[in-house]
Amino acid sequence: MDDRERLILLNLVPEVGSLRTQRLLDALGSLRELFVASEEQLKQVDGIGPVLANRIVTQCRTPKLIEEELRLAKQTACSIVTRLDAGFPTPLKQIPDPPLVLYMKGQWVDEDQVAVAVVGSRRSSLYGQQLAERLAYDLAIRGATVISGLARGIDAAAHRGALKAHGRTLAVLGNGLASIYPPEHEELAEQVAEHGAVLSEYPMRMEPLAQNFPRRNRLISGLSLGVVIVEAARRSGALITADCALEQGREVFAVPGKVDSVTSQGTHQLLKQGARLVTSVEDILEELRLEPVPVNTPDRDAVSTTGRAAATGNLTDPERALLEALKPDESSDVDSLAVKTGLPVSICAATLLGLELKRLVKQLPGKRFVVVERAWS
Repeated sequence: MDDRERLILLNLVPEVGSLRTQRLLDALGSLRELFVASEEQLKQVDGIGPVLANRIVTQCRTPKLIEEELRLAKQTACSIVTRLDAGFPTPLKQIPDPPLVLYMKGQWVDEDQVAVAVVGSRRSSLYGQQLAERLAYDLAIRGATVISGLARGIDAAAHRGALKAHGRTLAVLGNGLASIYPPEHEELAEQVAEHGAVLSEYPMRMEPLAQNFPRRNRLISGLSLGVVIVEAARRSGALITADCALEQGREVFAVPGKVDSVTSQGTHQLLKQGARLVTSVEDILEELRLEPVPVNTPDRDAVSTTGRAAATGNLTDPERALLEALKPDESSDVDSLAVKTGLPVSICAATLLGLELKRLVKQLPGKRFVVVERAWS
């Protein structure tokens, strides 16, 4: 077993992490010595008690574990890079607590060093999602990689914005890559992997445990030059990402929201504490001193015109009536749309499904619908 394999196997031991690993290396001298050390030697190391010492000895003496992990990674088309490998992302080498190992579906490239994270609330408003998508789109067409966490709400909107611009995007998960969480984002994860990478420091079968996500957030900020918070409650996980960014010397940006909205409390708190206010992508580029390097994507106005013409060229009368009744910034349920259009509820429901398939309408939680703003779709 070489040192690379030792790191992968050590990463399978719960609660070891990079900081404890460094203490072990400082005390024992090398990964090879660590793997042959006794429980008594291990538990003398600061932060390594008898329980963890026993786990390390047990798992590090079980080579079949790494064989199974490598097999599963290959089966799911994932590569594994350790901090000893040339392909390990350079920005993560600079943070205080770099991961031992990164599982990767897709590829991290040197151009991804020019990256901005866009994160926020899972329970976001339509306004917040549209704004996150727009910012991510604008960052991507200027050549920046967009980083987020693939979560519901703001994170998913950020990835979609970058993908719509045909730019690069990275998703950092709080679970193993044997499965995608949340499960409804499997297709989105595949798209991200094709235009960037889906990353995790956790073993392949690790479940999305609550305690994983705060640690995951340090990687989102660590891969970025700056972090943009779009909607966050006062105790939001996005604020943990902002704290990680500050500890790592990254810039923190916040987007203002409605003063009476719960999901604005966290962003407004950040602004009071000195975060850079964002009203457009230029605020981010200026603060980070980034020169725009547009990627190969059609002009936004051309996308809007051709996309709308293609999608709306052959609409039925009920479809046109529903599109006129719907607004991009205000959701409506089927009953209210039936009243507005004079159509039966059953016709409204069936027609809305057709409009969803044409990507002219989006369904929100609670079976409410909005017309899709196509200015950057």
